[in-house]
Amino acid sequence: MSSIAMDRGVNDATSRRGPDVIVASGVTKRYGSTTALNGVDLAVSRGEILGLVGHNGAGKSTLMRMFAGRELPDEGRVSWHGGDGRWDARAAAAAGVRMVYQELALCADLTVAENGALSDPRPSRAGWRGTAERRIGEVLDRVFPGHGISVIQRVGELPMAERQMVEIARVLCTDRLGLLILDEPTESLGVDATRQLYVHLKTLVAEGVSVLLISHRIQEVLQHCDRIAVMKDGAVVDIVGADRATESALLEAMGGEVRADVGTLARAKVLADAAPQTGATAEIIAELRTGDGPALRVGAGEIVGLAGLAGQGQEDVLARLWQGGRGARVPKRRAYVPGDRQTSGILPLWCVAENLTISALGGVSKLGFLDLRAKRALAARWIQALRVRGEASTPITALSGGNQQKVLIARAFASDARLVLLDDPFRGVDVATKSELYALMKAEAAAGRAIVWYSTENREMAHCERVYVFRSGRIVSELSGATNTEERIIADSFDHATGGSR
Repeated sequence: MSSIAMDRGVNDATSRRGPDVIVASGVTKRYGSTTALNGVDLAVSRGEILGLVGHNGAGKSTLMRMFAGRELPDEGRVSWHGGDGRWDARAAAAAGVRMVYQELALCADLTVAENGALSDPRPSRAGWRGTAERRIGEVLDRVFPGHGISVIQRVGELPMAERQMVEIARVLCTDRLGLLILDEPTESLGVDATRQLYVHLKTLVAEGVSVLLISHRIQEVLQHCDRIAVMKDGAVVDIVGADRATESALLEAMGGEVRADVGTLARAKVLADAAPQTGATAEIIAELRTGDGPALRVGAGEIVGLAGLAGQGQEDVLARLWQGGRGARVPKRRAYVPGDRQTSGILPLWCVAENLTISALGGVSKLGFLDLRAKRALAARWIQALRVRGEASTPITALSGGNQQKVLIARAFASDARLVLLDDPFRGVDVATKSELYALMKAEAAAGRAIVWYSTENREMAHCERVYVFRSGRIVSELSGATNTEERIIADSFDHATGGSR
């Protein structure tokens, strides 16, 4: 047993556990030359919330797919209530195991209710549509009161936060739930929806349901889980009672720090120096008016944040700045990191290098011809700097969600864009990587880039020079300096009478 487990009383936590419902014993999984899981032993008890943390590529999502029966181990086994039968997708479904995937498993062209019906194991029957509409509507009302989602609306028309709610509700449309697996369920949710979800999880575990929660939001894990398992390099390296754990101890076990170190800052500076220089001046790079509120402006060398409750118009502003229409004044050269990387971000048929360099081909071409050596060097520089877990030739779909996100962010900053637009760019990214990317953004801004950044986490807005708070599709306040605090952002998000610049 490792030092953190002994120091923090894992034995006390273990003594309070109920019977194990699912157990992974010596589970190993390889993909070619990559070992995703290396002899993992982990058990989930009845009526507990077990948190699972680790950096991107640590093996968390692969292990969850094992528990859900979607992947079969190369070595070892997964057992349900001590049984010795084959554990696969059919057995997991029969046992009441359901999983909310980090990359949402929704059909964009179907309605909310139709997506819910796909989770019903019973065959189609007369009146199924009305039953599906009523069922998922009731679940949404129970889990996310005041959600405002129409069950007859196409999922593809919903913003990311509402799609996440539908994904969770869809999974909960089951008659007999035994184990609920949540892979980064709150990354796209606002503050209220996140709180509502955890309230409902407490209700479920009180009824005997087990919950396995993957999250990079360490404070949420500490607050809501009973035990926490730490993964590193495909193995479980620590298991600790949440009531005895600390954020710093967990991060140390994961192998990372909360703040960027000197090496991270140095790498970010090298990348900024290698990027096309835009000239850091007070020049206004982009401007956009939203309704009857104050105009949004961003200057060269600025990081400007978009804050407020989810779904209040922030994503629409980013889209308008990217498209350059409807009264937006924007530079010709701009880059965009979308919030939905699977639908609008990655190019799934391409490798890491092709995905990373597609926006920078002008800078690695001579006389109209692509300089392959320069292209390879550009990709290698960013892969090394952002510690992408994968080689340049690795298929982008073979990377973890967090590493895919690193590639998208690298794509934006590897270009010669004067304006970089980021839609919740750190969704699914671990704490240490976030710290590195904060340093990168600041170095790029220092080189003259203008950055507009939307985040569902208000505390991240502390990295911005100025913050615009949105409500009902308009800017209600502009914060900077001492006024740019999480408390002020939350207050202005709810105070409809607030208006104008602060």
